[in-house]
Amino acid sequence: MGLALEVGILADLKTADEEGYDHIREQLSLVNQLLAANQLPAHNEPEEIPVFSCGMFGYSGLHYLRRIAAHLLVNDAVPEPCVDQPTEDPAMFDCYDEIATMQDARSDEWKRFDHLLCHSDAEGYYLPQEFDEVLFDLDDLGVAGFQVGSSVKLLQECTTLAAALGMPTDLDPEDPIFYEAATNQGTGAGWQRYGMECYSCIRLISAARHSIEHGAAIVFS
Repeated sequence: MGLALEVGILADLKTADEEGYDHIREQLSLVNQLLAANQLPAHNEPEEIPVFSCGMFGYSGLHYLRRIAAHLLVNDAVPEPCVDQPTEDPAMFDCYDEIATMQDARSDEWKRFDHLLCHSDAEGYYLPQEFDEVLFDLDDLGVAGFQVGSSVKLLQECTTLAAALGMPTDLDPEDPIFYEAATNQGTGAGWQRYGMECYSCIRLISAARHSIEHGAAIVFS
């Protein structure tokens, strides 16, 4: 079990899971209320597109990538690979303390990885439209994950992280090289030393590209 990504969820559920289909439609209606409250256009989820889905590396894999973003924000440098407990890294504490205490008072430089960092690691949505600020369900509408991000911004952020790690972004996320690197974290050469980070990064990039191309939400579940 672990975090899964899907793009084209209504297309997937339409004939396979009527109850799940209705639930996601209700969720996306709540998302549209959140968009309207932030003066953003409604999202119309397509129901006839090719489905993209993939698994992340458990629930922890995402945090390895977030740790890289935190270090770039706090220390302006890529750290050595983490082999265990990325959430216990002091840079992660410093980064999230800054987000929690300063929020909108932060500079644009400090917000440059917000769509990766300020999102649930277990559920929620990224939408294929560009908006700078992560959306928060402050009115308790019931949006899963509480925060809604932009697929466009997520792609930009993950592409920046890929460049910092030296990871190629033109590879298939299912290429065995990513799993091999992730299961041998901290070894090898170049970007493959950052196996967990790159395993997560290439999947997020692929999901974001599919989301933007087909106008469909990325769903975390």
